[in-house]
Amino acid sequence: MNRFRLGVFLSSGFIGYLPSIREMVADWKGEDSDSDQLFFTNIYIDPAKRKSINITVDNKCRMFQNLHGALDEVVLKFEDGRVRARNVLYDTLPVVVHGNGPTKLQINYLGNYIPNMWTFEKGCKACNERLLPLEGLQESEYPLVLIGIFIQKPTPFVTVFFERLLKLQYPKNRLKLFIHNQEAHHESQVSLFLKDHGSLYQDVRVSGPEEEVDTAASRNLAIDVCRKDEGCDYFFTLDIEVVLKNENTLKILIEQNLPFVAPMITRAGRLWSNFWGALSAEGYYARSEDYVDIVQGRRVGVWNVPYVSSVYLVKASLLRSELTDFHLFNSDILDPDMAFCHNIRKQGVFMFVTNMHTFGRIVSTETYQTSHLHNDLWQIFENPVDWQERYIHENYTYIMRDKLIETPCPDVYWFPIFSNVACDHIVEEMEHFGKWSGGGNTDVRIQGGYENVPTIDIHMNQINFEKEWHKFLLEYIAPITEKMYPGYYTKCATPLNFVVRYKPDEQPLLAPHHDASTFTVNIALNSKEVDYQGGGCRFLRYDCSIEATRKGWTLMHPGRLTHYHEGLPTTGGVRYIAVSFVDP
Repeated sequence: MNRFRLGVFLSSGFIGYLPSIREMVADWKGEDSDSDQLFFTNIYIDPAKRKSINITVDNKCRMFQNLHGALDEVVLKFEDGRVRARNVLYDTLPVVVHGNGPTKLQINYLGNYIPNMWTFEKGCKACNERLLPLEGLQESEYPLVLIGIFIQKPTPFVTVFFERLLKLQYPKNRLKLFIHNQEAHHESQVSLFLKDHGSLYQDVRVSGPEEEVDTAASRNLAIDVCRKDEGCDYFFTLDIEVVLKNENTLKILIEQNLPFVAPMITRAGRLWSNFWGALSAEGYYARSEDYVDIVQGRRVGVWNVPYVSSVYLVKASLLRSELTDFHLFNSDILDPDMAFCHNIRKQGVFMFVTNMHTFGRIVSTETYQTSHLHNDLWQIFENPVDWQERYIHENYTYIMRDKLIETPCPDVYWFPIFSNVACDHIVEEMEHFGKWSGGGNTDVRIQGGYENVPTIDIHMNQINFEKEWHKFLLEYIAPITEKMYPGYYTKCATPLNFVVRYKPDEQPLLAPHHDASTFTVNIALNSKEVDYQGGGCRFLRYDCSIEATRKGWTLMHPGRLTHYHEGLPTTGGVRYIAVSFVDP
């Protein structure tokens, strides 16, 4: 028996033989604005017509699946290199899925997979089908991109952000910059970057804190600058919190040839990213089934998502056609990023995020304070990866593998620990604080109030850096200690951490002494023959001297009993060292 099968009436989905369809629509007398859903419903509830046409309802979703009211019933079924929608209520595999009512985002999510957009066997099959290669183009032929840079609050590692911007592999003369800075604390960093490198770019426009332009207004303005510039091909937004590690990010995004695409970035050690896989009924964050797999790289591809922020690329043609409203970032109830994505979705524009490459991460601004000269030094807890990249010597991770540890004297170990920037920042921070001790035996800063071997110094706790320094010792010194002194394990209990200053006319040397420690860490903070002359350390019992100290390298040696030593005279300039007396 031939049957005519209807889906849920409100969606008017049906399939059948052509004669039956002709019979069904023959009675249509309505206008274009009339309800065809009501028309088909009336046919079905008429027993005679239903029997005549032989209509049956697909009430178990064998062919048709409407999502509205049934989101919890529909899951993805992966099998044999393809993907189907499965109705778990009836255990059926419908062939037509309809995102009716408020389920448009769910149909977009399913479209990331069905029927073979992404599979476990082949990954993302369609990701390379629409590419627009830039290879072979002359620099003058590259698309013109306006980069919008937004500084909304005090943020760590801003100097590093601009260093990475400069390294972006894209012709500078095909880039324009729009920099909006709401934070007075960062004005000097913006000014220094533009002074040194602004002339490399085709054009630069800056909006500073004195203009008192809020976040939404600044972003609306930046996009409108691209929209009205006939030569602008793309708008690339880049928030100051973004750590763009991949120097080819802009090229990769342009080659995706999508109207709107974002590189996936994450926060180190967390599941936070710059995209949402789903939205709640109220329009806020909800976790999609595949979110964790995408963030952790177990599923790699280009994904249709309902929300992105922080960094993304938009075709200027889209801004001039479908996204013409100047106030894209404005809303009475949503923050600017959410408002922007809401307005884009309302226009039916798809947003994509790609994790086909590793692009970078985003720094945390939650605990950032601006009360110091070099505030990034205090970020070892909140942003440990960025802190390490900025302040730990580039060869530190190779110490064990490549045997970079030297032994200039018995049981004295010498290895790289700090970058030049770290050394400079610590010295400058101490000089900025300026309250150097007098170098006398009486010292109220230490227990007992008496120093046997006094130096002119500043303790780490005087600049509220004790916790951060202890973390540094645990993370970077303790592992080497445990390798070099087998069987010795330390929690880096540190009665004293300080920076010493040696000057010929102040305190040029240190008399022979034992340190009040199990082992001592002594880090050179500046360069011999560049910043000072003379200096060094001599271990008397072994008649062994280390005079050619290296900036950023540390001497580590036992403190009590065995390693009686002295500080050799500094004959010119100023010498700085960071010292820790470490106990178990």
